[in-house]
Amino acid sequence: MPRREVFYAPPEHFQNDRVFLTGDEHRHLSRVLHHHIGERLVVVDGAGLAVDAEIISLQRERTEMRVVKRMRRYGESFTQITLAQAVPKGARFDWIVEKATELGAAEIIPLNTARTEIETKANKISRWQRLAMAAMKQCCRSVCPAIAAPAFFEEVCRRTREYDLSLLAHEGSERALKKFSETPPPRKILLLIGPEGGFTEEEIQSALAAGCQTFSLGPRRLRADTAALAAMTKILATLAQL
Repeated sequence: MPRREVFYAPPEHFQNDRVFLTGDEHRHLSRVLHHHIGERLVVVDGAGLAVDAEIISLQRERTEMRVVKRMRRYGESFTQITLAQAVPKGARFDWIVEKATELGAAEIIPLNTARTEIETKANKISRWQRLAMAAMKQCCRSVCPAIAAPAFFEEVCRRTREYDLSLLAHEGSERALKKFSETPPPRKILLLIGPEGGFTEEEIQSALAAGCQTFSLGPRRLRADTAALAAMTKILATLAQL
């Protein structure tokens, strides 16, 4: 199927062979993009369902569409990456959320570490979820990554058993990602990226004790936001099944 514009509707708006757009999605479709009856679009529920749908009614408050085809995990990879990222200063985490979503992150955890310098507030979580939703539609995914509540490093380390592989980027490591290639490829990967000052030695030892593996991103020191995207790209190219 050719790529079409992607719109979002919550799961309750998918009813049998009909799907409805309301609110901002309806206004964007009808008043900004000026779509017409008979045109076909993709509508996703953010949880893995996408439908190829035809517009059959444009009303004042909603768009009604007929489902032509259902598609599970449209635009999604087999391997699911959870990015646990120390929050940098300024608006750089906005960029991380957007680009990590485009690269296929299943979940993004704002990480509090010993060297994290800012406090994450509730309104930022809401903003990041909106950015993830917009990025999901832009890159034609059907899953919107969850933006988790901020978590301390030790809390995330306790979750390693939930994953097939847990990786921590560390400039002191000499192991490249290809050392962790497996057959079959891991289904769920946890990726930990530290702050500008890096993880402390105590944090690294805690992660190792919890079952994390350290790896190197190369000979250059990368900023936190660059490291996150470089690591995700390398994982997708080296370890993941697309």
